[in-house]
Amino acid sequence: MINFRYIKLILATLTIFIAIDMVAQEKSYTAKEALVLFKDGNYIEAEKAYESLLVRYSREIKYNYYYGICLIQNNNDLKQAVKSLKYAALKGVSRDAYYYLGRAYQLTYRFEEAIQQYERFLKYASASDIRNEKAILYKQQCEFGLQQSAKIYQLDVYERDTVDIQSLLQAYHPAADVGKISHNEDFFESGLEPKGVLYLTERGDEVYFSMKKKEQAYGLYKMEKLLDGWSESEELSGINTLSNEKYPFVVIDGSTIYFSSDREGGLGGYDLYKAAYDVENKTFTDPVNMGIPFNSPKDDYLFVADEFNEVAWFASNRETNDSISIVYAIEWNDGVVKNFVQDENEVMARAAMSLSGNTYQTKNDNGSDDDAKSNENTDQFYFVVADTLEYRRFEHFQSEQAREMFEGGLQLEHQKDSLSDLMYKKREAYARTNSDAERSMLVNEILLMEKKVYGLDEKIEKSFYQAKSIEQSKIKELLASGLYTSSTQVKVTQKKQDSFEDILIPTEFTFYTDDEFARQLEELEKLYLALFTSEQVEQLHHADSLFIWGNILNLESSTMLEDAGETTDSNGSLISVIRTKDSLDEESAVQSQVIKAKELKVTSLKLYHASLDSKFSIYDEKLKELTLTNTVDDLSELRELRASANEYYKEAIGMIDVKQGFDVVRYEKSGAIKRTGVGVQEQALKKYTELKGNETLPVESEVNSNVPKTYQELQGYDVEKDNPAKVVEQAFAKTNKGLVYKIQIGVFRNEPNAGAVAKIPAISKTNIPNKDLTKYFAGNYDTYSKAQKDVSAVKAAGFEGAFVVVFKDGQQIKLTDELKN
Repeated sequence: MINFRYIKLILATLTIFIAIDMVAQEKSYTAKEALVLFKDGNYIEAEKAYESLLVRYSREIKYNYYYGICLIQNNNDLKQAVKSLKYAALKGVSRDAYYYLGRAYQLTYRFEEAIQQYERFLKYASASDIRNEKAILYKQQCEFGLQQSAKIYQLDVYERDTVDIQSLLQAYHPAADVGKISHNEDFFESGLEPKGVLYLTERGDEVYFSMKKKEQAYGLYKMEKLLDGWSESEELSGINTLSNEKYPFVVIDGSTIYFSSDREGGLGGYDLYKAAYDVENKTFTDPVNMGIPFNSPKDDYLFVADEFNEVAWFASNRETNDSISIVYAIEWNDGVVKNFVQDENEVMARAAMSLSGNTYQTKNDNGSDDDAKSNENTDQFYFVVADTLEYRRFEHFQSEQAREMFEGGLQLEHQKDSLSDLMYKKREAYARTNSDAERSMLVNEILLMEKKVYGLDEKIEKSFYQAKSIEQSKIKELLASGLYTSSTQVKVTQKKQDSFEDILIPTEFTFYTDDEFARQLEELEKLYLALFTSEQVEQLHHADSLFIWGNILNLESSTMLEDAGETTDSNGSLISVIRTKDSLDEESAVQSQVIKAKELKVTSLKLYHASLDSKFSIYDEKLKELTLTNTVDDLSELRELRASANEYYKEAIGMIDVKQGFDVVRYEKSGAIKRTGVGVQEQALKKYTELKGNETLPVESEVNSNVPKTYQELQGYDVEKDNPAKVVEQAFAKTNKGLVYKIQIGVFRNEPNAGAVAKIPAISKTNIPNKDLTKYFAGNYDTYSKAQKDVSAVKAAGFEGAFVVVFKDGQQIKLTDELKN
């Protein structure tokens, strides 16, 4: 049964509350009450009071004056503040009105009118007026704003989130690859303002933050991650001033930093600035104010860019009070440029940051749009699991772990592609600009971005390799249990064996080796049997055979030249040889012999290159497999040796310029460098067998006693220690006993200056394990004296600390007086 008395009681209570609320809303103020509120600094209530009074007395000068000041203090309806204060000033309420009207004009981006009002105030203000200093500062800000307002950015605003300061970071949603912004208290245990904002790089190896300087203002600092903790805080060079610098954010390639500062020369409050990193001078360039509409006469701060999704965020209190901010999400790509504006109304309209109506989409882990759906009939990727098996869709994977590992590799690959695309855009921007300052900034950005791109290669390779290994193990497991079924099997064309049909090996030459090379083959055979499959061993034997035939032909070439009266110098003139002969018949015979000798020399070099290319490929694949699959042992030395070998090979390939035609001297030097690279690989593989212990090596079989005779013995020569005629060593070793002298130009975290590098001999480099540092070297010399001659030129190019070092078999050793001589 319904209780009507109860309902009536409720209705009566509600009526009372509504009545009380209406009375409260219609509360009237006296002029005295309004003035008390104003003088007490209660501008919110004072605004209500004067608004109420103006309803009844709209032309009262003082009410308009105080009402306009309240609107400025509350940052509310600034257009109305201009109207009220302009009316009060015209009526002569007080000369102070010029000050507040100037401020109202400034906050509405009418900088020219604001300057006029500040000048009027300063003309009549007493010397003791505490507002003089602010009026001068505001006037300077307006002068800067007047310059900036001629050409401003047109921003596409996706979102506007109103948040309190404590919840500010919740409005930012950058991709994980961009890095992380968080509060100091989430990273530091103590010592810094808990709610201060810091930036942690995407690799987690550097943290940027603000803290109090000696001058008691805030400055920007960073720390780097070390093996056993974090480094001491380091002040950012080129950034800090006597004013406050806060809210750092560094783009993914480390080339540019964004931050906020209340330094002089801005629009007012905290402004957003950006600065490029100068790699050569190890400092940031002069910061540049980002201008309107990024900046306003109020506080603008915490700019965060997500270049993968082409979106950025920044915060401002231009439309709120000091405890509330609006976080704007905007389009951020190369299309964001400055445009000329027609009038001051356009400046204010753009600075208002109204929503454009467009939206943005972030990328998922695979780099595609969140709402994109895969077509079932479309290949998603191409992944070779084995020689006869390839996957094109994620559902083809038998192992979930392998799939996750592969997806991780794809994500890194997409990240690399995105960075490569950004590099392309930066290069296009470099080609378009005519500004030297912008070109300098772009060069630094491109160099740092290149380093970032190249650093991803190893991570991608490791992810794909592990995915392949895990998937192969899963397939073997399923095959053993009879449960394997495959949705897709595609035959992959096998790589054909290199053909040597174009290389003529004369039948009159017999198999050759010498004692030293036979010993080396014995050692290599142990290595082959310990680490390689039977198929790989067969390929390595074939490569060794090519190398041996290269020795045979090279020695025969040298012998023929000696018989013709030629020295062992392959650069000797054919004419000088012929002129030593007495008759025309002899000249013809000598000419024929010299030509044949040089043909044999070229053939021997081709065999050398074919042999070394084959071995390098097999060795590199094995080293990659060992370093990726062995997670127990410390293989940092193997990785360093592999990287060193790859650098030698890149240098060797770079020496052969097809466009310039065949150059036998450069071809021979290139082969020598390749041989050094293969030697470094063999050194790494031997170290691995030593690391694993002798028990991993096969039982040594008796060496075949039927060792072929040496070349000298086959030719009927006496073998003497004083006349070894080791042509192999002459042809393929750049220095005696495997020594290579280089000029160390320095140890760098980033790439050395490209302009300086162009002035010195070709560079090579080795990474210092676990330190993110790289040693750079210039040139390759067979003696210390030759290297020392070039040191002064290297220093003149800008590398003041250059000095000579020595390598043996690809490993840097101590440079003793004996080695110098």
